[in-house]
Amino acid sequence: MKRWAMIAMGLLSLWGCFATLTARDQQPGGVAPTALQGFAAPPLDLPTLAGGTLTLASLRGKPVLLNFWATWCPECRQELPTLQRFQREEGSRLDVVGIDVQEPRGVVRGFVRQRALGWTFLLDEQGVAATAYGVRVLPTSFFLDAKGVVRQTHIGPMTLGEMRGFARSAGVGG
Repeated sequence: MKRWAMIAMGLLSLWGCFATLTARDQQPGGVAPTALQGFAAPPLDLPTLAGGTLTLASLRGKPVLLNFWATWCPECRQELPTLQRFQREEGSRLDVVGIDVQEPRGVVRGFVRQRALGWTFLLDEQGVAATAYGVRVLPTSFFLDAKGVVRQTHIGPMTLGEMRGFARSAGVGG
């Protein structure tokens, strides 16, 4: 049974890489205008990795970066050091929220602790939030302004320069 789980995770990883490359071909640089852009982000009410729950409404008043990801995703792993640097630089002016898609709490907790990642993590255990946001490829990120309006969407890993530019579009000065 364990071997089948590993094979399934490998196939999902390959699909994610292929889908990300395909999405990038359709949208240069990974920028992906979506039906959400310019509208209020769908509400979130998800468990946090630390315990408790977090709602998107509780973050109003400050721009937010929502990053949908998973521990098994190679491109998500590639993006983590850049997200860590971005969070250190902009964390006082913007909330960074990682939303892990459909993985057990223990797996995510161990992964985050091992890498000493310093932002808020939510668990989308059933994939409800990913569906509400139309996420089909990991990583996918949404930059929201202080009012909760989606200003930018990006499919695939981002560079630090892209993060900074998208943050400015969401109202982060700098």
